Amino acid sequence: MLLQQLMDKNEDLKKLLSGMPQDIRERCSLKLYKRNNYIIKKGDEIKYVGILCKGELNVLNEFANGSIYLFHVNEAIDFIGEMEVLANQPLAVVTNQAKSDCMVLKILKSDFLKWIEQDNYITSIVAKRLAIRLCHESPLQGYSHYYPAAHMIKRFIVEYVMNGFDNAKEVLINKKRQEIANMLGISIKTVDRNIKKLKEQDLVTIKKGKIYVNEEQYLKLVDMIEVW
Repeated sequence: MLLQQLMDKNEDLKKLLSGMPQDIRERCSLKLYKRNNYIIKKGDEIKYVGILCKGELNVLNEFANGSIYLFHVNEAIDFIGEMEVLANQPLAVVTNQAKSDCMVLKILKSDFLKWIEQDNYITSIVAKRLAIRLCHESPLQGYSHYYPAAHMIKRFIVEYVMNGFDNAKEVLINKKRQEIANMLGISIKTVDRNIKKLKEQDLVTIKKGKIYVNEEQYLKLVDMIEVW
C-alpha cells in the first residue's frame, strides 16, 4: 500500500503529514510489520522515527532476567522513537512489538528533526503526545514498590471491568495470565497464586480457566482497594 493511499483513507494522517517537506517525504519508507514482529527492541540503535499509520503496538520493557513489562498499547496514529531522538538518546529505551499487523512510516531521525523545526503543527502534536504520556505514567511511578502484588491485581481487575456491566451481569477479563503479569511487572506464578486466592474468597469466578467478575464481586474489590 502506498503512503498516499493511507492518507486518502485517514484524514488525521493526511493532516499530520501535510506540513512535511516534499524532499523529506520522498526519503520516507512505508513498512508492513506482521503481528508479533518487532519494530524495534530495547537497546537497538535508533536510525528512524516511526509513525504508526495503521494497527496497534505493544510497548514493552524487557529486563536482563527475562522479565517483560507491558506498560502501554499504542494505537494508530502514534510515534515510535521520537522521545529518544528528541532527547539525543541513540538507543531505544523500550521495545515496540506489533500487536496486530501494522503499517509504519519510517523517517530518518535527521529528517524528523528538520521536519519539526519547520512545521509548527507537527511540533505541537509531538509535544502534546509526550505530555499525555507523562501525565499517564507519572502517577504510576513507584506504584509497584509501595503496593503488594495482591493489591495491584485487585486494582487491575477493578479498572478492567468497571465499565463493562452495562449490558452484562458479569465481565470476562479477556487477558491471559501472562499478559496480566507483563502489564503489572510481576511473575505469572504471582498472578496464578493471587487469582486462586481471589477465587477462594469468591471475589472472582473461574470458568474453563478464564476469569470472570460479577457486579457483587466488583463492589467488594472496590471496597478492598479503597481502604489503602
